[in-house]
Parts: sequence; C-alpha cells; structure tokens
Amino acid sequence: MKKSKLNFKKILFIIVGSTSFLLGVVGIVIPGLPTTPFMILSSIMFLNSSDRLYLWLTTHERFGKYVLDFKKGKGITFKTKIYAQTMMLLTITLSLVPISPAFIENIIIRIVLAISAVFSFWLVGFKIPTNKFLKNESSQK
Repeated sequence: MKKSKLNFKKILFIIVGSTSFLLGVVGIVIPGLPTTPFMILSSIMFLNSSDRLYLWLTTHERFGKYVLDFKKGKGITFKTKIYAQTMMLLTITLSLVPISPAFIENIIIRIVLAISAVFSFWLVGFKIPTNKFLKNESSQK
C-alpha cells in the first residue's frame, strides 16, 4: 500500500493558511478586519505545509509585502497601526452594542468576534513592529 504524501497536519495547515489568507483579503476592503496578521498567519501555515503556496504568497505583488516586511522586521507604520486599531475597535463595538444597527445577535459569533478583536488589537499594537523608516520618510514629504 502506497503512503500518501499529504498527512493530516499538512492538510490542516493548508486549510488554516487558506482561510487566513481569505480573511486577510477581505480585511483590505472591510474596515476593522486587519490584513497583516492574517497574511502573517497564512505565511506561517504555508511555510510548514506547502513550499509552492509559501512562495506564491511571498512573491505576490499585492500581498507579499505584508509578509516580507514583517519577516524583515520592518513592520507597519505608526499611522497604519492607529488606523487599523481604530477601525477594529469601531467595527467590533458596533457589532457588540445592542442598540447598534450592526449588532450581531448570535452569542457565539459575538464571543468569537470579541476574542478575535482582543487578539488582533494586541498583535497589531504590540507584536507587529512599527516601521520607523516609513514614518520618518512620510514626515519629510
């Protein structure tokens, strides 16, 4: 009997990486949903499961910069961090406040959103480095 080259862990990493990638893409157009953390998670999942997907993501003209800047320790600008955290806070608040038109009634979804918001806020604020070079460069213009 021939062994399959795909094991459960590899398949799981590809699924999680692909889901994370899709959330990152959606985060480009939906305020409050961060792109960078999802792209970083995708790169980690692809690095551990598929060389082809990892290479595709890191060389992609639109999405590769998120991963490569983080990998090189560049991070994101302070202005981008403030914008991302403000949009996340606003979106999550509107989703969780009962008088809001964007209120989500399902308690499980609200719990998942709240946990995701805390994690993303922490990740953007404290784990993703601030790119001081870009901040200084933009202030000189």
